[in-house]
Amino acid sequence: MSNLPEAEDSTVIFRDESVFSQKLQKFIKSGISNFQIVADFDYTMTSWAPSGTCFSVIRMYSGFGEEFLSKTEAIKNKHLPIHLDFSLPEEVRKESDYQWFTKTIKCFADAKFPKTLIPVMLEASQCRLRAGVVEFLKLAHRHNIPVLIFSGGIKDVIDALLEREGCYFDNISIISNRLKYDDKEVMVGVEEPFITASTKLEVAREDNYFKNVIRNNVLLLGDMLSDLKMASCVKHTDLLSVAFCYHEKDREQYRENFDMLLMGNPGFDRVNELLRQIVGERPDKTEL
Repeated sequence: MSNLPEAEDSTVIFRDESVFSQKLQKFIKSGISNFQIVADFDYTMTSWAPSGTCFSVIRMYSGFGEEFLSKTEAIKNKHLPIHLDFSLPEEVRKESDYQWFTKTIKCFADAKFPKTLIPVMLEASQCRLRAGVVEFLKLAHRHNIPVLIFSGGIKDVIDALLEREGCYFDNISIISNRLKYDDKEVMVGVEEPFITASTKLEVAREDNYFKNVIRNNVLLLGDMLSDLKMASCVKHTDLLSVAFCYHEKDREQYRENFDMLLMGNPGFDRVNELLRQIVGERPDKTEL
């Protein structure tokens, strides 16, 4: 019998501990050749606070001046409450997400920043990987496990952050919004299709990744209910879903939909413990 992450202080919550254990046993018995990882990025692989999203790396860059900061903050303040209100019809939230996305991208394009500014903006931001994420990605790389980062954020920022932390390995694929640049490498927009939390399923249906990577057991990591859509186009037999849940008010709704919840703003210790069990590696394994 495998050892489940211990719920020592109520920060780890299972939908059904017995079912979770059975799924984990199936993953272990099936072997790593039948296993893949699909993960959200913002507030899943990055910390809740102090941190920020891929968009906030650019949106909050002080070098663009007060007018830019004020305009992008107003756009966020208008649409964020709608984005977080799961009681609203999905189409209402989807349209609001689209408006938030397109208005913000226009502000970015109006700023006319060069591609070389991305690492500078990242360094000036509070956007950080959660403690333990680098270890998680190294562990997956050691065992050649496909990792898909599927994000409604900005791929250019994700690339820069992973490269800075030395963990952008060849087993990692990223589906996210790609910034467009002109012939002088000045940002002018975003390549289509646009990816928001509301459109992940639509994008997944068209992406070749899900046609080329066929492994029946999927570990899914997210922080929103919409992240569950990431697995909808993965050909899989079993799914282990883990959510980072920050607000007590969301606990029951998340518990009904995810196999395991990590409450508050923890690091990746529990996730790494789970992955080590699946790959059969001891915690003291020397990192390569």
